[in-house]
Amino acid sequence: MTKNNLNHFIKVSLTVYIFSMFIFSIWSYLQYLDLANLNPNREWSGSLCYLPHGSRVLMLCFFRYYSLPALYLVEISGPLLIYDEGFVDGWSIASLGSLASVIISIELVRWSNIAPGKFSLFRPINFKNYKYLFLVIVISACLNGLFANLIISLISNSIMVNVITVFRFMVGDILGACAVVLALWVIFTTLVDNRLVISPDE
Repeated sequence: MTKNNLNHFIKVSLTVYIFSMFIFSIWSYLQYLDLANLNPNREWSGSLCYLPHGSRVLMLCFFRYYSLPALYLVEISGPLLIYDEGFVDGWSIASLGSLASVIISIELVRWSNIAPGKFSLFRPINFKNYKYLFLVIVISACLNGLFANLIISLISNSIMVNVITVFRFMVGDILGACAVVLALWVIFTTLVDNRLVISPDE
């Protein structure tokens, strides 16, 4: 790895970790409040608006494989440092399935020729058109619901995984990721409208 690549990797890792931990902090606080009383017993049932999935998708789409170490560190350190209720033993392994679901989704979009570019994780992908991003969100949410719960069910005998849990994972990842994307879109369009940020199209 050259010096420039190393500097780029360090910058990406810091950016990904700080942003993803910030998103995790917001989600954990909302999860702790549980204003709608959706999970009073803090069981392994899946969040109905899992914001951290949005950071997974965005970081992997735009920073590619450089973001993987930092994202995995967030998957481990987030529950340990900020909020551990709702997570179970073996999540450090199951989270690999969550990250893999996003990688596979990006590659499926490439392979299907829906999005421009060659079939490779190591090349930039053009997600300026939000329909590609939304497609990755939906596919990765469905895969994550299957992968993460399959791994947990194999590792922990005390956790009962059923269809409702898998469905909640899928819905929660889609809603959470869309909420993050929508929030960022509102923030950046507001900054552009107020001339605080220059639009790349100008």
